[in-house]
Amino acid sequence: MFEEILGDIFGDQWFQITMILAVAILSSFLFVRMHLPKIIGQIVLGIIIGPSILGIISLPEEGTVGIVTLLAGFGAIIMLFMIGLEFEIRDIYTKKNIAIAIGGVSLPWIAGFFLAEFLLPDPGVGFTKFSQSIFVGTALVATSVAITAGVLREMKLINTSVAKTILGAAVVDDVIGMVVLAITAGVALGEGVDAIYLTQISIFAVIFVSAGAYIGMKFVTKVIGSVERIGIKYGLRESGFLLALSFAFLYAFIADRIGISAIVGAFIAGTSFAGCEYREQFKEGIAFLEWVFAPIFFISLGILVNILLPLEIWMFALILGAVAILSKIVGGGLPAWLFKMKPRESISIGLGMSPRLEVAMIIALFGLQFNIINSSIYSVIIIMGLITVLVTPPLLRQTMKKIRKEQLDEGVVCKT
Repeated sequence: MFEEILGDIFGDQWFQITMILAVAILSSFLFVRMHLPKIIGQIVLGIIIGPSILGIISLPEEGTVGIVTLLAGFGAIIMLFMIGLEFEIRDIYTKKNIAIAIGGVSLPWIAGFFLAEFLLPDPGVGFTKFSQSIFVGTALVATSVAITAGVLREMKLINTSVAKTILGAAVVDDVIGMVVLAITAGVALGEGVDAIYLTQISIFAVIFVSAGAYIGMKFVTKVIGSVERIGIKYGLRESGFLLALSFAFLYAFIADRIGISAIVGAFIAGTSFAGCEYREQFKEGIAFLEWVFAPIFFISLGILVNILLPLEIWMFALILGAVAILSKIVGGGLPAWLFKMKPRESISIGLGMSPRLEVAMIIALFGLQFNIINSSIYSVIIIMGLITVLVTPPLLRQTMKKIRKEQLDEGVVCKT
């Protein structure tokens, strides 16, 4: 009787949301005191309250979409829209950044694919080895912009040329990564490699990224600015913000329909507001939504993780984490060096692009939802992301210390 009552309580969607938000607060306090990103805390505590340990939060039944899952998807779009608002397109899409991003995508993708091909066993009925391997490689391409930006901001190096290169290349990296995701999904969900389909999806992706940003900057931003001014005049200060948010979801919808992840659309919508006079106000508004929905997203990712994995799968996850870091250092650092950057700066750029977290996890969730990978490989990707986030920030701090000293000597940054 008592177990049935607990089951009814724990299975209730509103109780689950209550628990998730309470856990988000607890994880933030705990992990910030340990000088670790609160995102990690949310994922770790999500694992603890999930089915693999305490079982307080249950997963929705197969074939259904629970309210937690729905809000988690909402949080992913909000988060990528927020990241997009932090950047101006002209500072992102430079020749150097694109070259670094291509290197930072291609080498990890290839390395992850061959590692999975050689070390992972056959996934079993309902999955194919090739699709699994190519998706593991895809999960390695994305960069966690938020983690790297936090380290650089903490060191007061966010406005240096090295930091701008890291962040610009990381953003391009994520956009290319979504194109790679679209290609991978087409291959994994289809019957073999369809060259015509791959060409179409690549063309659609390039057109959407470029034309979408252009239309947003030249036309949509002006309309939203006019609506905001009229709204202020009539005491409706939320008008422009709500229209901007609907614009983000419209772009997410279009991106999803043409075969690219919806979060790419949200990100492109965010970058479109570089010249908007109300951008800072929109960032303040979206920050409140991010506070609520991003934790639901990250904790839900932890809930989906199964830590009760065989030893060989754990070993693969550790090896994959090491390969993820090394492939970014080489893949991103070598093009930077070819563009006349100093060796220490090139290594820092590679390290700065090494953390994988939010976008890699979104990719992993995509693969799990579409039955491209099983729950064990999903968990491997999450563990890989946690390894990169835990290992690379301390290494980046060390390499950037000497760069900071050089910048201080040159008067580029301030001592305080």
